[in-house]
Amino acid sequence: MTGTSYSDRRNATAKEQLIALESKRISVSEQGTLKRAIAFDDITEVRLGVEMAGRDSQVVCRITATDGTIIVFGSRSWQSLGQWENRAVGFRDFNTALHRALLPYAGTIRFIEGQPLWFGFVMSGLGLMLALLGGGFALFLLLDENPVGFGGLPGLIIGLYLAWMFRPRPQKPYDPRLYADMLS
Repeated sequence: MTGTSYSDRRNATAKEQLIALESKRISVSEQGTLKRAIAFDDITEVRLGVEMAGRDSQVVCRITATDGTIIVFGSRSWQSLGQWENRAVGFRDFNTALHRALLPYAGTIRFIEGQPLWFGFVMSGLGLMLALLGGGFALFLLLDENPVGFGGLPGLIIGLYLAWMFRPRPQKPYDPRLYADMLS
């Protein structure tokens, strides 16, 4: 199991990190210095979710340990302002190796797809706020017969769309063998 690694830079303030699978743990190093490590038997949750990366989206894997340590890596790496490098192939290969390594521990790990519930509430709430602001702007001006009020309709529509897209949903468990067998 030694020798499997993946490189990722999460954002503009983060340094390039090397995530490595070792015989009994996953570790994160920055510029050759070990920053975090989680033993496989200390992992409590593996969450796969979709997040924004500039104008595009990326798949992000979050690994949580019993002590609260979190290791995060995604399928796109930050390059410069508005520029993200697509590393989907390397991400897929590393994610497959990770799931293969975790199969013996699968009984004690929660494998979940999607965003945390709190994220859905926050994003849906922001969408509703945008819809209320746009709708209120439109209503206030259109009741006064001012056609500028139509400018609030995009805010209303976009806000409702965001509230619907990010509506809170229950956690969805997945079978880790699906990802462990991806390259077979």
